[in-house]
Amino acid sequence: MPAEATALPLLQVDHVAKHFRISASVGFGGGTLRAVDGVSLQVAAGETLGIVGESGCGKSTLARLVVGLLAPTTGTVRINGGDIWEPGPSGRERRRSFQMVFQNPAGSMNPRRTVGASVAEPLRARGVRKTDDAVASMFELVGLNANMIARMPHQISGGQQQRASIARALIANPALVVHDESVASLDVSLQAQILNLLVELQATLGTSYLFISHDLAAVQAISHRVVVMYLGEIVETAAVEAFSNRPLHPYSIALRNATLTPNPAVERSRTKILLRGDVPSPMDPPPGCRFHTRCPLAAAICREVAPALRDAGAGHIVACHFPDAADQLERHTAGATTPA
Repeated sequence: MPAEATALPLLQVDHVAKHFRISASVGFGGGTLRAVDGVSLQVAAGETLGIVGESGCGKSTLARLVVGLLAPTTGTVRINGGDIWEPGPSGRERRRSFQMVFQNPAGSMNPRRTVGASVAEPLRARGVRKTDDAVASMFELVGLNANMIARMPHQISGGQQQRASIARALIANPALVVHDESVASLDVSLQAQILNLLVELQATLGTSYLFISHDLAAVQAISHRVVVMYLGEIVETAAVEAFSNRPLHPYSIALRNATLTPNPAVERSRTKILLRGDVPSPMDPPPGCRFHTRCPLAAAICREVAPALRDAGAGHIVACHFPDAADQLERHTAGATTPA
C-alpha cells in the first residue's frame, strides 16, 4: 500500500520542463519544441502513479526526465528530498534509485548476451561480481524458468522477454521503476499477465511505479492515482476510483469514452465527446487552454487564458475554466441525442 500522504514523497517532480531547440535545417523553420512544459507531480513509497495521454503529449520525455536520461530545461526532480542532478556522487547515487522498463524488451537487451547476463547488468554496474544466485532468485520471482538464464533474447517469447526486463529492473532493489508503455507491444492476454505480475511484485517488494501508457484501461487496472497529460501539461489528477467513476476534464472524458467497457448499459450511458482535429504541434502550442482547439465547451476565455490546476475536492485536481464541465457535457450529449 502507498505510504501516508503526510510522509515525504519518494519522488517529487517540481515545475519540470524540457524544451528542445530544433534547427531550421531539420525543417518547419526551426524553433523550440516544448515536449514537457511545467509538470509537477509526486509519488509515494509503494504507490503506482499512472500517466496517460495521446502520443506526442510528453509522456516518454517525462519518463526519461524522471530516471535521469534527460536533464530538465527548468525545474527539479527529487528522490527522497534530494535533487537527482546535484553535482558529484550524491546526484549519481540518487539516479541509481531508478530503473526503467521499455516498450520493446528485445530492443533493450544486448542480442549478443544471454538473458541472464542482461538481468545481472545492474548488479555488475554496482561492482557486484557474484550474481548467479540473485539472477536465479529474480527469474523465479517473475515466473521464468531457470533454464532461460542461459538463453539468448531471441530464443524466448515476447512475454518472457518482458518478464526478464522486469527482473533486470528490480534486481538492484530500486526505489522506483518507470514503465514506459511496457505492455503496449504485448497482446491482451499477455498484458493482463504482466499487469498482474507487477501488482504482485509491488505487494512483495514495496517498489513504487510510474506507469506510463496511452492505454487508459491498463493505467486504471494497475494505478493508485491517475495523471492525464495533454500537449506537455497536466490537465487532471485523481485517485483511480474517482477518475474511473467521473473524470472532470473534457479531454479526460474523451479518453475514457475511447476505452470500451463490456457492459452495454454503461457504454450507452456514457457522455460522448467527438474530438475535433489533431493534437496541435508542441512547437507552436495554442494560447490559453491548449485543449481549446478540440474542446466542445471552448469559450473566449479558453482561447485567451490558460486555466490553473484547481482542487475539485478530495484531491481531485483539474485544469479547466468550467467547474461543471462534466455536467455541461452530459447535458450537451443528452440534448444531441435523438430518440430511436
